[in-house]
Amino acid sequence: MTKERLKTFLLLSLVCISVFLTKRLWIEIPYDILSFSKKEEAVSANYLFTDMIKPHKYLLNFDEKNHTIFYNDDNNNLWTSTRSSLVDILSSNNIKTNNLSNEEFSTYNEEKSIVFYFPEKYSTYILARSLGVSKPNYIIEKMPKIDEIYFYLGRKEAFVVFSEGDKHLKVYNLDMDTEIIKNQVREIEERKDYTYYYSMKDTLGVDNNIYITYKMAQNLPKVYVKNELDIYDIDEIRNIAEKFFDKDIDYIREIIENNGSILYVYNQRVLKINQNGLLEYFNPLEAPVKERNLYISLNTAAEFLSSHIEVPKDMYLAKIEEIDSEESEGYRLTFRYRIRGIPVILGSDTVEDFIQVDVFNKYVRNYKRFIRKDMKINIQNKSDDNRMLSAFDIININYDILEKGYVEDKNIDLEDIDRETIKDDILSSIQNINIAYLDPCLKEKEEELIGVWVLQTQDRLYAFDAYSGELVLERK
Repeated sequence: MTKERLKTFLLLSLVCISVFLTKRLWIEIPYDILSFSKKEEAVSANYLFTDMIKPHKYLLNFDEKNHTIFYNDDNNNLWTSTRSSLVDILSSNNIKTNNLSNEEFSTYNEEKSIVFYFPEKYSTYILARSLGVSKPNYIIEKMPKIDEIYFYLGRKEAFVVFSEGDKHLKVYNLDMDTEIIKNQVREIEERKDYTYYYSMKDTLGVDNNIYITYKMAQNLPKVYVKNELDIYDIDEIRNIAEKFFDKDIDYIREIIENNGSILYVYNQRVLKINQNGLLEYFNPLEAPVKERNLYISLNTAAEFLSSHIEVPKDMYLAKIEEIDSEESEGYRLTFRYRIRGIPVILGSDTVEDFIQVDVFNKYVRNYKRFIRKDMKINIQNKSDDNRMLSAFDIININYDILEKGYVEDKNIDLEDIDRETIKDDILSSIQNINIAYLDPCLKEKEEELIGVWVLQTQDRLYAFDAYSGELVLERK
């Protein structure tokens, strides 16, 4: 009898400990201002929120003359490996900081290091919360926004630099351990299977720290895509409608338009599947939202995305815009994604972007989605005698186009200037140049993506065919 009582007592004790630890876990995870109905959804959404705030480009500096750039982290886990260090830095009271001049920071890429570039100027507070830091330290006050993070990986004392444009905050954390990331970078350097990048400032003598290539190590793989949504698969389309409205299809009004698009209506909510594969969803606000909150809005978007159609692999948050709708204040969040590790841009005149969410704190008002899936067709790549052009080749071949756009945007009369002087100004005006796939959006399936170099200036975006150098897209 005594043994049975002891077993019962031990069992109850284990249950109590389990409940206590479970409560502690949920207290520590930063869901304090979320209103998810199910814990499973909260876990999924929180993971997506963590994953959406991430770099879109990585610069690896092996030494003064040896650099390369990656566009995704699938094979190297560089960003993943630095997250724990960032958590320590953004939460620790054991840090030292000092400001750097732009001139001083410009020399840092000569040392072994890695630089993470973000597609948007992110709130440092939002970055910290996305990493699970519930109470960030004073770094968020000294550097409220960031667009890049520098990790020093040399032999001296470890440090990190948070940057926004020409503002740089150097942060020492006495407890920071960078051995794992050092080993990963060392392994990449020893493989030597990467494309070498060089600073425009060092190679062309212009006031521009953008890194470009002179020779490509390999060609881009051929990729064919198809629409994620097949409008002719009516059973699948109806299944999607049921997920959006959380109702059986018998309770949802279905309207098939003359052009083949399908509308679903329930109360005031509307879901439209366009013939070209674009999904549009509208849900009126239940009440005016008088004050916007980015953290709540991001979590709401994360919950919404993770509870509807599957989130595309390698998706990232590319743009955050403040919007107003009647009496409400919110955000428009734009998401993009990569295929086979390479960013994709749209060549469509009718589809604005891949995923856009208009969110007003706890409410999603509008949602647009146009996703194309890799068909994974194995086709031999372009032959070696048709090598991919380098960034230097693209600039050299298309300099006249760059000059014409610069002159138009600046309202310059070429007869009044020195052509050599303006060349330096034009090259210095290049803000970014990177590899991408261009989706022409002309076919529902078996659409071949075009490998391009995307070049951005202050006023224009150009996309040049990576093999012919031909201009295939220009936007102001």
